[in-house]
Amino acid sequence: MTAAWTCLADELGLDGQRMLFADASRRPELLAGCQDAGYTVVALDTQGVSRFRAAQAALATALKLPASAGRNLDALADSLGDLARYWPDAPRLVLAWTHPEQLMLDDERGWFRLVEVLANASDRLWQGEGDDPDDRLFETLVFIEGYAS
Repeated sequence: MTAAWTCLADELGLDGQRMLFADASRRPELLAGCQDAGYTVVALDTQGVSRFRAAQAALATALKLPASAGRNLDALADSLGDLARYWPDAPRLVLAWTHPEQLMLDDERGWFRLVEVLANASDRLWQGEGDDPDDRLFETLVFIEGYAS
């Protein structure tokens, strides 16, 4: 992999690392920025999803992970660590998550569990050298209606 380390927040003019938040109205602009920065965009829409396991299953499906990753949190974490296997041609990957609000309201604990797994995966996937074919730049961009930074 020849991609240099970059922070998606710097590319998009946002604050944060690993988990970035933005108002849903900025979605087209920010997704175009992701693509311009060389990221493969993976869409995750959880509109109407109010429970952790349903969101986990949707996440696993969106990222083309094994079915077990949608049912078992350890399997999800392990599969995220193997993104190079599932996305061999995507050294830079952004999960563009829309409509998380119902999950955040109805299953706050579940929301934070998924956030933690995604953030940990971001940390583990990049080893800093850029010459390991398993290195991945992986971040999550969460679009929330009415979000004000």
